[in-house]
Amino acid sequence: MTTIDKELHTTQMVVPRAWLDYNEHMNVAYYTVAFDLASEELLKAAGMGGAYTEATQNSSMAVEAHITYQNEARLGDALTIKSRVLACASKAAHLYQEMFRGEQLLATEEQLVLHVSLVTRGATPFEPAVLAALQAMQAMQQEIPRPDWVGRQIAIRRS
Repeated sequence: MTTIDKELHTTQMVVPRAWLDYNEHMNVAYYTVAFDLASEELLKAAGMGGAYTEATQNSSMAVEAHITYQNEARLGDALTIKSRVLACASKAAHLYQEMFRGEQLLATEEQLVLHVSLVTRGATPFEPAVLAALQAMQAMQQEIPRPDWVGRQIAIRRS
């Protein structure tokens, strides 16, 4: 299920048994799957999706992603992923997502996606209507504070 409101694009799903590992919690690979499903829904809301790709021979591809994990997801958990557009340019969008179980933050992801031609396999400008939709989403979300997680680097902190 997916919805969009003035602030954030929201996708909901339930953790299936196939997403669990031997620790009986959601395997790290499936956090990527869940965030990818939610980012696909966000891009569909901007006018992209299967029909768009078929008509234009253009699509999106992730070129970088960074996930943080705060809490475990377990079998049957109802997940809510809130997605937003932090920035967009003619050929790329910077997306940010938070995964919740109820009010509890489970994980975050930021992702850089490129708009690509499936013919040339290279970056190409978004169609004008898609770029306008992404820019409108970004503008609606402008007042939401930038999350502390954005731009974070992986490092071992030394005392």
